[in-house]
Amino acid sequence: MSRHPTLAERYLAEVVGTFLLTFVGGGAAASAAILAANTKTPVTMPVVLGVALAHGLILFVIVATLGKVSGAHVNPSVTIGLASAGKFPWTDAIGYIVGQFIGATIGAFAILIVLGVEGAKVGALGAPSLAPGVGLLQGLGAEALGAFILSFAVNGTAADSRTPAGWASLAIGLALASAIIFIGPVTGAAVNPARAFGPMFADIFYGARFDWAAYLVCYLIGPIIGGVAAANLYAYIARPPCAK
Repeated sequence: MSRHPTLAERYLAEVVGTFLLTFVGGGAAASAAILAANTKTPVTMPVVLGVALAHGLILFVIVATLGKVSGAHVNPSVTIGLASAGKFPWTDAIGYIVGQFIGATIGAFAILIVLGVEGAKVGALGAPSLAPGVGLLQGLGAEALGAFILSFAVNGTAADSRTPAGWASLAIGLALASAIIFIGPVTGAAVNPARAFGPMFADIFYGARFDWAAYLVCYLIGPIIGGVAAANLYAYIARPPCAK
C-alpha cells in the first residue's frame, strides 16, 4: 500500500532538489566563467549550450527522482504559478518556497567544495547577471519569458494527469535547457528566484555586491510573472483535470 509523503518530507525534497539544481547548474556556469577567464577567451555559444545542458539534465534527474515526493517544483515561480491556477494549495506554498531558497543557498556554498575560492571570486558561484547594455525592463521580460517556458512545461506535463507516464521529467529538463540557450547570454537565465538568490547571496562573503535592483525586478518579479502567466494560460486552453 502506497504512503503519501509527509509535509516535512515534501519540504525536504524541495530543499534537496533546489540544492542539486544550484550546485550542478551554478557550478557549471561558474566553471565556464573560470575557463573563460583563464584562457582569456569570450564565452561562446557552445559553452552556453554546455551550461544549459547541465541545468536541463540535472532538472531531468530531480523531477524523475523527487517528483513523486514533492512534485519537484524547485522554483518559487513554479510553486506560485501552480497555486495561482488552483493546482497547488497556498497553505503549502510558503514551506516549499522557504525550502527552495534554503536549498539554493546551500547549493551555492557547496560549489566552493569543488571550485574553491576561485569559484566565487571568478565564477561568482554561477550567479546570473545582466549582460552589458541590458536594462532592468529588458531583463524582466527575458526572465519572465524564460520562466514562462519552464512553467508551461511543468503545467502541461507534471501537473496534468493526462500526460503519458515518464515524459514529464524529460520535457521539463528540455524546457529549462532551451530557455537558457536563448536567454542565457542576456540575463544568465536563472528563470528561478531561488536559483538566482543562492549564488548572489553566497558571493557576498567573497566581496561581491548584491545588486538588489536587478534581483528584485529581473530575477524575482520577472520569473513570478512568467510562472503565473504560464500556469493560468495552460489552465485556460487545456482545461486539465482539477487537482485532487
